[in-house]
Amino acid sequence: MKILMSCKSLHTLSLAGTFEGEGMSSDDDMVDFDGFKNLRLLSLADSDFTGQIPLWLSKLKNLEILALYNNQITGPIPSWLGTLPRLFSLNLTSNRILGEIPKQLCRLPRLVYEPTASQVENCEFELPIFGGSVTANPRFEPHKLFLFFPAIDLSNNNISGDIPTEVGQLQLLRKLNLDSNKFSGVIPNQISNLTNLELLNLSRNHLSGTIPSSLGPIPTSTQLQSFNASAFEGNPKLCGAPLANKCSRPNKGIDEDNKKNNKDMDNGLHQIPWFYISSVVLGFIVGFWGVCGSLIINKTWRYVYFRFIYNVQDRLYMMITVRINMIKRKP
Repeated sequence: MKILMSCKSLHTLSLAGTFEGEGMSSDDDMVDFDGFKNLRLLSLADSDFTGQIPLWLSKLKNLEILALYNNQITGPIPSWLGTLPRLFSLNLTSNRILGEIPKQLCRLPRLVYEPTASQVENCEFELPIFGGSVTANPRFEPHKLFLFFPAIDLSNNNISGDIPTEVGQLQLLRKLNLDSNKFSGVIPNQISNLTNLELLNLSRNHLSGTIPSSLGPIPTSTQLQSFNASAFEGNPKLCGAPLANKCSRPNKGIDEDNKKNNKDMDNGLHQIPWFYISSVVLGFIVGFWGVCGSLIINKTWRYVYFRFIYNVQDRLYMMITVRINMIKRKP
């Protein structure tokens, strides 16, 4: 890698299947890294790389395609990936990545629907593959063409947590593959904002609730009509069209958390310890009979108490009467 750093004009670097079983170049190894200024495509796939995604990749400000699939990469998805200004294709499939999808990844400048993104004439990248025999075909004409388009592929990892609602901001995205992970919770309705989406795969996760209506009976006027049941299968708690698993009632997925909270509150009310109930009852009994019982048993106290009540009543009566007479005498 360091040998190639001096190639200032290099814009495509594919080393797929080259460094089998080695570790990713660490930040310590690339401490003086300042190369690949014009690199647009970097592929380190199919190499069984170990370790985490290194920070030095964040310096590739012109990078458009990053392919690290079919390795042994561990750790979380770094949030700085979402700050690369020109990145529009990310493939991390078939690794050992953990954690949640960082919200920053859902703000890739090249994929959000903003003036800087909408002005991109063609968010694609063509990569011709040359090959042949030096003696038989010294001209090395291209025999294969790879086409890269706006895509995020995180399939076959150990990513968990909810699918972030911010994913709806990636409005130029054409492929979203989250297959074979550990995502939980409901499918966010914001996915329906991805009107350019052509491929969606959420299968083999732990998703639950109702498939949003925008992804079930697909409107024929959008790209989303191409989704079928295979995009959602492998989620036993998921229901609704296009799956055969019918929901018990509409909006079950949306209301699931509220129902759970209400159930917990109801259970809490029914599980109030008897200690507190008995304390309240005992306090009432002691307070009530402590006063009334004393008046019933002790004749002197009873006479003094009621005499006091009568005196107060007489004084109130006299005050009210005098006040009324004074008001009447005023001209």
